[in-house]
Amino acid sequence: MGLTMRVVELECTDPLKLGEFWSAVLEAPVGPGKDGVNIAPRGGGEMRLYLVEERAPGHPRSRTRLWLNPVEGAWEAEVARLTGLGARVVEKYWTNRSCGLAVVVLADPEGNGFCVESSDREVAEVVRRFEDPSDDLDGLGPGPESTGFVGIDVP
Repeated sequence: MGLTMRVVELECTDPLKLGEFWSAVLEAPVGPGKDGVNIAPRGGGEMRLYLVEERAPGHPRSRTRLWLNPVEGAWEAEVARLTGLGARVVEKYWTNRSCGLAVVVLADPEGNGFCVESSDREVAEVVRRFEDPSDDLDGLGPGPESTGFVGIDVP
């Protein structure tokens, strides 16, 4: 037994228009759906984003948030690219400010929330630096005992 996730569905007023935005965000083509549009992100296997027209206009939407992780590059570059596509920054918070690790909450053109977090590469670099006793991450001297990490599990 077990389950696999195949679809994340978002209600919106204009699936085709919002599909263009998400197609650009995920760098994946828009495909037809029964009553909306599908976007299958690269490397997502069978996973897809399905945009459907609101079933009851004006009815509150769910508070589903997609969490996106940069495949290449840094979170700052992705946030800049996404705001250039029409996303709006809602909130930014640091998971570790001294190391530059962050999560940025954004909204798509219809107000659906999503998050961009530091890339796996960025986190791995911080872990590498944390484990290097000669690296002075926080200006308090070398060694992991001086860093005061919060929010990172270091094996």
